[in-house]
Amino acid sequence: MVKKILTSGLGKPTPLEESAILKEVDNSVDWSSASVFVLGGVRKGADGKLWFQIKKVNHVDGDLGKELRKYIGKYSGFRFKFFRSTRNAYDKECQIYHEFKPSKNIKHPTRPRNTKFLCSVADCSESD
Repeated sequence: MVKKILTSGLGKPTPLEESAILKEVDNSVDWSSASVFVLGGVRKGADGKLWFQIKKVNHVDGDLGKELRKYIGKYSGFRFKFFRSTRNAYDKECQIYHEFKPSKNIKHPTRPRNTKFLCSVADCSESD
């Protein structure tokens, strides 16, 4: 049996530090108001390889840098991606939530304000 390796589809692991947020997020040429980020840290797998361990997933419709700064000192790293639409960002957040089951996400991602979006993951019964 071949084990499927899950990937978040988000950017590279980045230290959750002010300088990294300023460089990678605030000053990004691809900046958009819709984004998804994961928080966590790096761990060594049984094979000796380093893996980013996703502990929390969230989406932001607004200032990603401001949101990430709330977590400095609570997590060691983050990954993120900007999206061109709130719908695409919410779909990605739900996908990561279902595939990785982050330990710090107590419940299913909340749909963005002023939308009627439903989770796009097949057979999801948790969406509000």
